[in-house]
Amino acid sequence: MDSHSPLDYSRDRSPQPDRPVTGRTAEPPSTEVSHQARLVELRNQPTRPVHNPKIERNNGSRELNQSSSQNTHLQRELERSRAERRKQRNQQPINPIGLQLRPEEKKLLLEVGKFRVISASDLAQSLYAGNDGRLKRDLLYLRQNRLVDVHVLNARRDGRAEDVKRFEAITLTKTARKFIEKNGELHEGQRIYSGLVKPREAEHDCQIYRAYLKETERIEREGGRNPRVKLDFELKANAQRGTYLARRAEPERDAADIKAEIAQQLNLAVMGNKIVIPDARIEYDLPSGATGQIDIEVATSAYRHGHIAGKAQAGFRLYMSHGDIGRLGAAVQDDHDLMSEILDF
Repeated sequence: MDSHSPLDYSRDRSPQPDRPVTGRTAEPPSTEVSHQARLVELRNQPTRPVHNPKIERNNGSRELNQSSSQNTHLQRELERSRAERRKQRNQQPINPIGLQLRPEEKKLLLEVGKFRVISASDLAQSLYAGNDGRLKRDLLYLRQNRLVDVHVLNARRDGRAEDVKRFEAITLTKTARKFIEKNGELHEGQRIYSGLVKPREAEHDCQIYRAYLKETERIEREGGRNPRVKLDFELKANAQRGTYLARRAEPERDAADIKAEIAQQLNLAVMGNKIVIPDARIEYDLPSGATGQIDIEVATSAYRHGHIAGKAQAGFRLYMSHGDIGRLGAAVQDDHDLMSEILDF
């Protein structure tokens, strides 16, 4: 038997590889392995939200802008659906001249005929709720069927050194006038006009319609109904006809007496031996069954103090655009009583 010395055991204290280890605990994992395991654990954890007020404000602003954009888009879609809701032309009844007119087109023809000339911008506001595109489409149809004429005219400058501004003015053709006179829904005594008579005065004449709209709003608030319009053409013709017939019947009668009588019959004033004619007269029905009337005059910055004062003294309702009021002469501006009589539009 081989003998072993104590030195042999001191040099080799570890067990042999083929011997099982019993009664011993496992060694703890190394530091490197523990660190890698921690990294894997952290990587698998869900991310936590970080509080950043700046980011939150930006997100809120972005959401607000998106919401506003969506609301604008919805509003446009609503307006588009309303526009498409208008009945197709082929759904309108055929009128005596073989056309199918929309309600807006019938109203347009009637209004233009009553005032002879109206600007396209005023028609868009009063009949189409500001929808210029719809008005242009209807005007194109009416022009193609020779019912209206569109005139591109220069606006007034009244001696001012500024660029020339242009606007579109609408008038009826003779065909449209005859059609409305026979088939339009006219109040008794309402006259219809066609054609452009005085292009230089067209802007002023267009403003008569604007003053009419303002005045009829007040009339309707007070219970007035069924407004009719008499332009200065008709009023002048009535005054001249009455004067002529009176002179013919009584050649020796004083001319001043005749004018005073005719003016009284027409409910007009006489100033300086002259019958004063307004731009337009509005007649309407009162709740009591009587007939009311109001005379309107559209003044411009070219009107002198005496001219405006005479119109006011005659009892006319004075209207003037905001721009013209600012360009009135010093004599009118300094007359505070007269300025209080002027209504703007």
